[in-house]
Amino acid sequence: MDGVGSNITVYTRGSEVMRILPRLNEEVNEEWISDKARFSYDGLKRQRLNSPMVRLPDGTLEAVSWDKARSVLRNKLLALDRAATTTGAGYEAHAIVGPTADTESMAELRHQFLRWFPAGQLHVAGAATALNTDFRAEYVMNSGLAGLETADAVLLIGVNPRKEAPLLNVRLRKAVTYGRMTVASIGCATDLTYPVAQLGHSAVTLRAVAQGTHPWCKTLAAARRPAVVVGNTLLARADGPALLAMARDVARHAGAINPDGGWDGWNVLHGGANTVGALDVGMDAAVGSPADWSATKVLFLLAADGVEGLHTLPDDCLVVYQGHHGDAGAAAADVVLPGAAYTEKSGTYVNTEGRVQTGKAALFPPGAARPDVDVLRGLLGTHVPAAEVGGGSVGSGGVPAGAAAGDAAARGVAFLAPHLTVDGGVQPADRLWGADPPPAPGVGQTLYASTMPFAPPVDNWYMSEPISRASAVMAKCTRVASVSNFEQK
Repeated sequence: MDGVGSNITVYTRGSEVMRILPRLNEEVNEEWISDKARFSYDGLKRQRLNSPMVRLPDGTLEAVSWDKARSVLRNKLLALDRAATTTGAGYEAHAIVGPTADTESMAELRHQFLRWFPAGQLHVAGAATALNTDFRAEYVMNSGLAGLETADAVLLIGVNPRKEAPLLNVRLRKAVTYGRMTVASIGCATDLTYPVAQLGHSAVTLRAVAQGTHPWCKTLAAARRPAVVVGNTLLARADGPALLAMARDVARHAGAINPDGGWDGWNVLHGGANTVGALDVGMDAAVGSPADWSATKVLFLLAADGVEGLHTLPDDCLVVYQGHHGDAGAAAADVVLPGAAYTEKSGTYVNTEGRVQTGKAALFPPGAARPDVDVLRGLLGTHVPAAEVGGGSVGSGGVPAGAAAGDAAARGVAFLAPHLTVDGGVQPADRLWGADPPPAPGVGQTLYASTMPFAPPVDNWYMSEPISRASAVMAKCTRVASVSNFEQK
């Protein structure tokens, strides 16, 4: 439900989840879990996808068999290849993975997708486009969840840990309560349940701190272990590169990055359960704007439901959705492939600090649904592009049969990111450049930061992804919270 990666135990009866309780892990969630993780499990049995579906000419979705779904999908892709050969014009293909997909499924999607579309682009939904994903230290929480407790001065930039990572907020509250930490925030004023110095709410304040002219800079300068926590959603703004550059200046001037002293206080807080895992296996953080999709002919969505601008896709674009709930992604798809929820499959997930953890299947998926990696393996099959048969050239079509076949390691997580094979461990993100970060995306350009106030990172914490959106308990919590907020106003 968030980027902390809380350890849980799932109790089942037959084919139904009965309750979810925390599992002790002092390095991650201690003995706690968030209310959403504990009570949203009723959404696992509502609005589930339990059969493959294909959209008919009249716009309705019809349930079909797996063989029929595979046949329809392959025929549509081959028709695109033939059309590209005839016209001599290429086409674009994109794949977007959601932040809740397991790492094995992402690696398999990467392998299968690039077999058909060598020039295709793979993205991760919800990741900040400003981050430099070539260097792992740039996009993880380097201090660690437990290590952040040892900081004596923490600056939150565009972050609401109470909503984005409740278990991280508990650790901050504990450190503040015992007098070991001072916390300041630049962003929307909110109740974090402990004293926080509200410095400002826009890039104007952030620039002052970065330049060392703000009074709170004295607190940072006096700290022995200063830390900066930047919100992933803040860096997703249009002026994200400028905000990232200023946040880096804050960390550098405060001495938050000190490899020789064994302390790295540069932290990026991700709200997705496996956003870091997606970046580790090579997914691109930059998702094109809707205007960039005008030439898109294929869009594959793997558990990606919060993608904006799907209505701007061309009418002849083939949209394939693979997931476990009938949410926004399934509503826009031409082919729907039912997958398994996190309780119904075994897989690897990487939390916001880069910790690799393995989830175990507690029960079977409903109906004809299958674990995502099983669905993707062999989904598209071996394919000879039309150019190999009839001559000519194909824009973004597939690869010759056998060109990418055989080597199973090429599809595995170990091949793409060997550090992800260490279950439960955190591989330190070595900073080869010391305290000076590499160039940010857009380097060499003049970076402008908008004076628009930082928006709340989470609109509705209770219903932020498909499972909680299908939960009746979370819907009641949303109504109660809405009434409470209205009465306070």
